[in-house]
Amino acid sequence: MRPDRLLVPQQPHRSFDLRHERLPFFTNPWHFHPEIELNFVVNSTGMRFIGHTIERFSGGEIVLLGSNLPHYWKNDVVHPEAENPAPAEAIVARFAPQFAGEPFWELPETKPIQRLLNRAGIGLKLLEPLRTDVARQLVALLENEGLAQLTALLHILDQIAHSEAVLPIAPGYVPNQQVTRQSERLSRVIGHLMQQVEAPVSLAEIAELANMNPAAFCRYFKSQMGQTLTQFVTDLRIRYACDLLTRTDESITFISEQSGFENISYFVQAFRKKQGVTPARFRQRLRGV
Repeated sequence: MRPDRLLVPQQPHRSFDLRHERLPFFTNPWHFHPEIELNFVVNSTGMRFIGHTIERFSGGEIVLLGSNLPHYWKNDVVHPEAENPAPAEAIVARFAPQFAGEPFWELPETKPIQRLLNRAGIGLKLLEPLRTDVARQLVALLENEGLAQLTALLHILDQIAHSEAVLPIAPGYVPNQQVTRQSERLSRVIGHLMQQVEAPVSLAEIAELANMNPAAFCRYFKSQMGQTLTQFVTDLRIRYACDLLTRTDESITFISEQSGFENISYFVQAFRKKQGVTPARFRQRLRGV
């Protein structure tokens, strides 16, 4: 997948970007940036796409994302209420890999952090009890200023670096080092497909997003992705269906429709080909039946 490059704003009063987002839903598309990202989802639920993985996220989750690791948070459909007009909330810190200067990471005291940032290239999810402690510190980080804020961030990173309570998110993922201007074309397509996973796919519409005719786009997409547009969309929808089967009690027919399959027979066939079992059996295995 080729994501958009997100330009992280530089803040003149600090050496890293820190923001407290309160929104009806998270707005960044499928994207990447050279900055390391420490992301604390205070409140929200949905699907997150990191590297080549698609997983469920919920409030309280904290992840550390390495340089140029593509990611995207897709919120569940939530209608803001009067008392909570911004149900999606996150605290996000982003910093360049060498924001403190390259020699800084060669110090004996900081080398564990440097190794952590390298490990974060596949994404790391914080587990308990580390997660609760870091969540508390990130909230406090918003209230700090100046050197106290910087040292607090370094303390958080050092704590993560020395903890075993971390879980790799996308093991085996190898980021594409050849990000070109041409990738912007494909990123529009991938972002659209991810955000509209349950909607019908029109080749003409998708090709128009890429500013190409349909035949040329099909050749281009396969050359870039290693699979056809139909194969990619089917794989994406089956991953989404797996999530629905895991976390809901909805019928197979309903899940088929919500995942964008108009024909339940084709859904069952495609699911079995990808997962090795039918959707019903997939759910039974999860529940130990």
